[in-house]
Amino acid sequence: MKTKLSILVPAYNVAEFLPLCLDSIKNQSFKNFEVILINDGSTDNTLEILKKYAKEDKRFKIIDKKNTGYGDSMNEGMKLAKGEYIGIVEPDDFIHRDFYKILTSKKADIIKCGFMNFYGKTWKTNPERIFHELKITSSKDGVKTTSRVTKKGVEINPKENQKIFLTQPTIWSAIYKREMLEKNHIKFLTTPGASYQDAGFAFKTFASAESVYCIEQPLYYYRKDNNSSSVKSDQKIFAVKTEYDEIEKFLKQKSEFKEIAKACRFRAYNWNLNRLGLFKALRFAKVAKEDYKKLKFNPNFFVKDHEKRAHELKFGTKHPAPYVFLRPIFKFKNLLLSFMHKVFAKTKKVV
Repeated sequence: MKTKLSILVPAYNVAEFLPLCLDSIKNQSFKNFEVILINDGSTDNTLEILKKYAKEDKRFKIIDKKNTGYGDSMNEGMKLAKGEYIGIVEPDDFIHRDFYKILTSKKADIIKCGFMNFYGKTWKTNPERIFHELKITSSKDGVKTTSRVTKKGVEINPKENQKIFLTQPTIWSAIYKREMLEKNHIKFLTTPGASYQDAGFAFKTFASAESVYCIEQPLYYYRKDNNSSSVKSDQKIFAVKTEYDEIEKFLKQKSEFKEIAKACRFRAYNWNLNRLGLFKALRFAKVAKEDYKKLKFNPNFFVKDHEKRAHELKFGTKHPAPYVFLRPIFKFKNLLLSFMHKVFAKTKKVV
């Protein structure tokens, strides 16, 4: 029987979390898959755990290599993959028992769902809705109707609905048709460490897909309290820029996505400015300002697109250095608006 799905699990010093991750894959209700475990030169007992699972289940295969980083690990895994689709599970996360059963039941170049934020210390979860702002416009008998993504899901074409590019780059809460990846030569950048290569991979796959099936149901559990996670590192100041420079090269043959790529770039820059400490943020602000001038991006895009943080994004794009000093004010405003929204929602519910 032809393998339907290849699941890639890149692992580096994650022995603490690995059994929960691998058990959740092993116990999937969907069975037609292979698991490619990529040990990236771990120095703890990660490799021993991987060998245990490979010995117990013939669907688990191991790539054991020197430490060359996340991007190189993923590329090696994709080379070995034989499945019709490729999925990714990060080693500190885990998945719902029916995760792949639900995703593989759909037909599209990419099938993507929501996820749960998971806090390992308390075992608390809360759902993250990544498609809630994605409006789907359809026309029947000359009448246009607008709908939103539901738990049952809806199929879209990224060329027609480019707002899909503005969703979170959660590359692990999805499966990708391997033929599409190979046809478009989609690979991860091999920059050192886990340097936000998800941003480039997510954009390239959306730009290459003719169909994306979006399901709002949260089926993936994303660990939020792993202190060693790369997203918490402030050492890679310019990694986000590196990813978007690579996206710009990729889009030379796909000019229809150039403007949305700029919008994604400066949204990512705003995120980067918010996560970095003062002096590192100011260093990045200089680069952000240079790119704003060079790329001639119109920040009114955010206002026209009715972005929730439109005016903050517009200001941060045009004036990144002053924005760094004003971050606390914007943060307070966002918290206040969030609080007011919750109060209003409760009042409305009572009424």
